Amino acid sequence: MNTFKYLLLTTFLDLAVSGVAQTNYAPMAAGVKRLEIPVPTNADNFFTIPVRDDGVLLLTKIGRSGYSLVRFDTNLERQWQVDGTISDNLDYVNYSYDGKDVYLLFSKFRSNRYQVIKVYVGPGFTEKFDIYSLDKLEISEFKASRDAVYIAGVAREQPVLLYTNLQTRQSKLLPSAMKGSAEIQSIEIDSINHRVNVTYSVRKGKNYQLVVKSFDDEGRQDSQVILEPEEEFALLNGKLSPLSDTTQLMIGTYGYRSMQSTTKGPVSQGVYMSQITPVEVLPTRYYSFTDFKNFFSFLDPRDQERKERQIQRKKERGSDLKLNYQLLIHDLILQGDQYILVAEAFQPTFRYQNNYPYGGMGSPFGFGGMGGSMYSPYGWGWGLWSMNPWYSGSRSFWGNNQQVFDGWQYTHAVVAGFDKNGNLLWDNSFEIDNVKTMKLKEKVRTSIRDGLVTLFYSNNGAIRSKVVKGNIVVEGAQDKAIAAEKGGDKIRRNTNDDLEYWYDNYFLAWGYQRIQNEADGRRDVFYLNKIAF
Repeated sequence: MNTFKYLLLTTFLDLAVSGVAQTNYAPMAAGVKRLEIPVPTNADNFFTIPVRDDGVLLLTKIGRSGYSLVRFDTNLERQWQVDGTISDNLDYVNYSYDGKDVYLLFSKFRSNRYQVIKVYVGPGFTEKFDIYSLDKLEISEFKASRDAVYIAGVAREQPVLLYTNLQTRQSKLLPSAMKGSAEIQSIEIDSINHRVNVTYSVRKGKNYQLVVKSFDDEGRQDSQVILEPEEEFALLNGKLSPLSDTTQLMIGTYGYRSMQSTTKGPVSQGVYMSQITPVEVLPTRYYSFTDFKNFFSFLDPRDQERKERQIQRKKERGSDLKLNYQLLIHDLILQGDQYILVAEAFQPTFRYQNNYPYGGMGSPFGFGGMGGSMYSPYGWGWGLWSMNPWYSGSRSFWGNNQQVFDGWQYTHAVVAGFDKNGNLLWDNSFEIDNVKTMKLKEKVRTSIRDGLVTLFYSNNGAIRSKVVKGNIVVEGAQDKAIAAEKGGDKIRRNTNDDLEYWYDNYFLAWGYQRIQNEADGRRDVFYLNKIAF
């Protein structure tokens, strides 16, 4: 372990200053508490793990094989710090939180070795577990609950689901063999029925379907459901939400089968809903985005009017205007007698590069390397874009003078309300301005109060918000800067900022800032801001 970095980190955390400021970040914002941690320009990245009313964990890697984990309470006061080592210089991949414990996954890219660090959040101690399995596994998802660990990915162009029981130290590959080309779309932990639901997208020739396999805590498959679309459609993805002990609601996006491509990724036409019982799948309901009242309101008025004319002409001829959107579906939100759906539209971007994409150990402020990325394709700044099931393009992006992936560009979010029978009640949209990330993940957050739905995201040191009530826009998009701590502070640079739901009506924003102050000079910090809605 790098002793200097360890002492430096401990000193920074001990000296971190917290203060309270009242700031109207967005409608219903009650205030902010801010924590700043000084960061040297060559520092490793921090990773923020909200753990609800237990506070927040801050993870950083120290040197080549060490890590430090610090827990702050909901008042951003430090509670404990744990330091440990990772074998064989493994890289951080992702975390999973089951409401009680946190599981950290470390591995080498396309390696057969994994380490899971189980964090007991309350008392502040950890256990380390070694897992050995397939080599050349490209990890796409990681979930854990009650010592059951699930690692999903692709090996030799086949979907793989690895299950490990941490207490018995036993691992096995769960059944995923299917006829046709398949990929794992999602892993959902059902904490009510103590099972995990794994959704596969399966393509056989020109036929598309979704297969949902359910496994118990011991990794035994106890059910399988197949969702077949109508002949002209393709079911592209789906997420399960329990309606009762025996009935679940599958919601996702669909597209026209004729428009799907193996190289450009799935393209969506609209949203579908299906109720699944232990014995049958009830008839699927389809809602084209052309039937939404506000789906295209993110466009400028001229483009929106042109799109609406095209839709109207198609409908007059008895057909539908074919669309080519890609959407990231959030978990359904149950609000009273409605289900609220939020989804974000995105598209891959590319650029030509005359050298290799890894530029060495970069700082989060962009000096050398890729804006804060470590030498790891997993997550010290880098995302598994090529392994993500949303993108099926070529993975050969190394070398000189080649077109390389340049991030996921977000365009807008759609929000819609459905009743418990699956009827569309209202919809609205939220434009996303100039947001591009290397790792595809949810950016837009949602707060609901008194029938008002506030959508917001953080980007470039500001929080953009929009308030809707059904089909009505109550307040248009507004930007509120995340304020610095001291009087006279001027924020010169923002990087790697993000925002997540925390607990109750609180959200947590974080990122890196370079701040200039005439009295104190320049400082580089990693900040945590507590925001109340």
